[in-house]
Amino acid sequence: MSTESRPIHASASGQDQRLDPANISQLVAVSLRLAMELSVVRERLRTHELLLQERGVLSADTVDQFMPDAEETRRRLSHDRALIESLARDLGLQDRV
Repeated sequence: MSTESRPIHASASGQDQRLDPANISQLVAVSLRLAMELSVVRERLRTHELLLQERGVLSADTVDQFMPDAEETRRRLSHDRALIESLARDLGLQDRV
């Protein structure tokens, strides 16, 4: 993955187009992949938060008020981009991101 920051282009306007069965299958697969990833992340995040609160390490307010520094923000954006590019590959849209 390139560290170069490029905009992600996705058409949000224009005529709706019918999806052929192959594209629908890809869309379903990507949606399920995202749902599974999100479910695992939510469970792990909740576990971490509960353990940290139980041990008095931090409160929920501390998490809510956290502001990442520039390096952490860059890291997060890089991970976001990698996920989007991975999903685009799954959908056969890699040349559009």
